[in-house]
Amino acid sequence: MQDATTIERIRQKYLALGPVMDERIRRQWAATEASALGWGGASTVSIATGLARNTISVGTRELEYRQTHPDEIVGVRIRSPGGGRKSLGETAPGLL
Repeated sequence: MQDATTIERIRQKYLALGPVMDERIRRQWAATEASALGWGGASTVSIATGLARNTISVGTRELEYRQTHPDEIVGVRIRSPGGGRKSLGETAPGLL
């Protein structure tokens, strides 16, 4: 666990960058901050930002994947395909 100054410093960065980050960038930024802190970093970043620790873990995995597969072009999608509500055409085929 880090001290209160570290938590406040991370909180200030998060509040400054929050409006310009999408979900993926937010996860990866949090993972980078946690990695820089070392042991207990994910918990500290979670406390400072309110992001779940598993969200930070997903960001860490995304960054590790990018490092091991630098030739792959990561798509512009933020979320995986298949999420969200089905279209009305699929759920109510008789609908005009």
